[in-house]
Amino acid sequence: MKRIPIITVFAVIAAFGQKIETQKADRMKITRLATTQNHLSVIEFNEPVKEVAVGSSNFKVEWRENKVFVQPLEPDAATNLFVWTASGRQNYELVPAGSVDEMHFAIEEEPIITAAKHEDPPPPVIEQPQVPAGMLMESTPVKVVGSSKNHQKVEIIVQDVYRKDGRVYVRYAIVNGGRTVYLPADPEVFALRAPRATQSLVTLANSQLAGDIQLRWKDEAQVPLAHAELQTPVVRPGQTAHGLIAFDLPARNNELGERTVVKLAFPADGADNVSAVLVL
Repeated sequence: MKRIPIITVFAVIAAFGQKIETQKADRMKITRLATTQNHLSVIEFNEPVKEVAVGSSNFKVEWRENKVFVQPLEPDAATNLFVWTASGRQNYELVPAGSVDEMHFAIEEEPIITAAKHEDPPPPVIEQPQVPAGMLMESTPVKVVGSSKNHQKVEIIVQDVYRKDGRVYVRYAIVNGGRTVYLPADPEVFALRAPRATQSLVTLANSQLAGDIQLRWKDEAQVPLAHAELQTPVVRPGQTAHGLIAFDLPARNNELGERTVVKLAFPADGADNVSAVLVL
C-alpha cells in the first residue's frame, strides 16, 4: 500500500504560543486537547473518520472526511471524546485552556502501521454528514423560555439552529430523566398557524418554549424533513443522546410581526408526549 508522506511537526509553538502537534495514533493512550471558547481546534488523521462520540453537549463536534472539529460552547467545559477510524479508536480528554496562547490549534495523528494482508478488501465508503460546514461556527444557540414542570421524564432540549438558503438545521438533545428505556426516532415537524402566547413571540426568535408557557394556535401543517441524523436508537435512564434535522423554512403568516413557530414531535414516552416548540 502506498503511504502518503507526512511532515511531522513536534510541539510546534506558533507566534502567539498556540500548539500544533503531531503524534502516532495509539489506542491505549488518552490525548489531552486544550480548547477555548470562540476558537476551533482540529484533529487530523491520515484516513477517513468513521464515527465520533462526545461526552457532553457543552461541545460542538463535527467531522469532515479525515478531520474532526471541536469547539467548546461553555467556559471551563471539559469532557471526553472518542474517534473511530479504520485503524481503531482514539481517545481524547477535552479540557479548558488557561488562555488562547495555551490552546491546541491542531493535532495530527499518524496512522497505526500494521502488516499488509493478502487481498485486503477495499475500505468501505464512509457517508459524510449532510450538514453545512457553516453550522460549526455560525449556528445560533437556542435559549429556553420558561421552565419544565417535570424533569422525571424524557425531555427534548434544542441546542442551536442554523439557516442557509431557506433551509433550517436544528441540533437537539434527548435527555432521559425517567426510569425506563426510551426508543427515539426522527421527529415529525409541524408548522403552527397563528400561534399566540401570553407574551409576545416577536422578541423570542431562536427560543424554545418550555412546558409552562401557554401557547395556542389555530392548526398545524406537517413540514417534510430534508435530512435527519440520530446518535443512537436507544436512550437509557440517565443518558443523553443527540440528533440533528433539517427542513425547509415554512412561509410566515401574512400577519405583521408574526414569528414562525414549529413543533418537533417525537415518539411518546409511555403515556407522556415528547415534543419541543421552537420559535424561529
